[in-house]
Amino acid sequence: MAICPGCGRSNDLDRLFCPHCRSSLSRGRAVAEEEADQIESDRIETLSKARKRNRFLKLAFLSAVLIAIVLIIWSPGNQTKEPTTDLSAKPSGYSWNMYQGGPSLSGSRDVNQLTITTDEAEIAWTYQAQGAISSSPAVTEESVYVSTDDRRIVALDRGTGLLLWEYPAEAPTDSSPAVAGDLLYVALREGKFVALDRFTGAEIWHFQSEEPFFSSPTIHNGIAYIGSGDKNFYAFDAITGDQIWIYNAGSRIVNAGVVNEKVVAFTTQDNVVHILDALSGDLRLDYPIGSSYSAPAMDGKLLFVTDLDGMVRAIDWTKIQYPMEKTARRFRMTMFLWGFEDTPPVMKGFVWKRRTKEVFQNTPTVGNGMIYVPSLDGSVYKLSASTGKPQWVYETEGTISESVSVIGNTMLLGDSTGKVHGVDIESGEKVWGIQLDGHVSSTPVVSGDTLFVATQNGSIYAVK
Repeated sequence: MAICPGCGRSNDLDRLFCPHCRSSLSRGRAVAEEEADQIESDRIETLSKARKRNRFLKLAFLSAVLIAIVLIIWSPGNQTKEPTTDLSAKPSGYSWNMYQGGPSLSGSRDVNQLTITTDEAEIAWTYQAQGAISSSPAVTEESVYVSTDDRRIVALDRGTGLLLWEYPAEAPTDSSPAVAGDLLYVALREGKFVALDRFTGAEIWHFQSEEPFFSSPTIHNGIAYIGSGDKNFYAFDAITGDQIWIYNAGSRIVNAGVVNEKVVAFTTQDNVVHILDALSGDLRLDYPIGSSYSAPAMDGKLLFVTDLDGMVRAIDWTKIQYPMEKTARRFRMTMFLWGFEDTPPVMKGFVWKRRTKEVFQNTPTVGNGMIYVPSLDGSVYKLSASTGKPQWVYETEGTISESVSVIGNTMLLGDSTGKVHGVDIESGEKVWGIQLDGHVSSTPVVSGDTLFVATQNGSIYAVK
């Protein structure tokens, strides 16, 4: 028999070509019929094993794809509890319920009830703490709440400034309190996150972290959100304190999270904005930025964040980063650097960025389609929220260590010389100024017809 050199089948010696693969049999080898039968048997067995192996590999591949799809849609590690309440720190009426006013961290209110129009303002009352005050107050119709460097959380009567109660802390505290319903939430340097009865100061529940809390809490839709120095971002039931979910960000978190109905977003010290599903804690998008002390602010579908390199960014929080996208982007960037692509790949979520020569370390303020960004050297930039185009720059004689607020048509800011400025947001011109006793160390907060602001000398002012 002649063994085909192409397919290995046996053929009669008088054939010129293999009928199975049309290979020339002149290059084949002649064997006895018994040996040909054994060769054919071995060939069939080898093909059978190859088919079984191929079927197994296909099945394994399809199973892996199916498991990946299931994990993307349903992640067993991120199944969460439903909150037992719908408490929120959203501003309403006279209230300025938390850092930057509310869960969007906008730092703005549409209506201005202040009656201050000149430099001759009336100081309604002053409260003097025993240490500096480095946090912004939370204000309701009845009370003013603030944390102090003399290791206390204090509640003051809104109308008189008299001390209503105090809660002791083990270390100086600069986290801004948050009010939702009848509870007051504050994060402490000793790693304790507490919910207090806002009328009495009695502790309702607490959570103990292994590392300090530097950030301020955000309360929205029944969930208390807080980032920790232990590199985790937590979501707790606002009433019971039960943990709903936890997200390991891989780096310390020192700023508040911004929250809406869909997402919560925050920055980490490894220079990344993390955007998570607000209800499950699942990562939707992580976005690299420069070195930043800024919390993001939100308006519509955009997040705004600044960094110490003088960059202001707008990020579309609705974008979702799918598996392998980051790998594909890195590959495209490599192709661009090697000259195989004409343009670099665009970062997922990118809308615009604006670079200046300033140092930005505070949360942007958002209002009326504009953002207001204070720089460390004492300037405030007004930019278009949709394009980043500059509108004007306001300059002070000192430095600015906190965010500004926008109330109606007036921008409020405090500087290191102790002056509070009222600036017309259309022209960027100063309207009035008030001189206080030291470096202004809080965002100016407006509740009704009263301005509340704190200084590094430990004073809290109520100004009308």
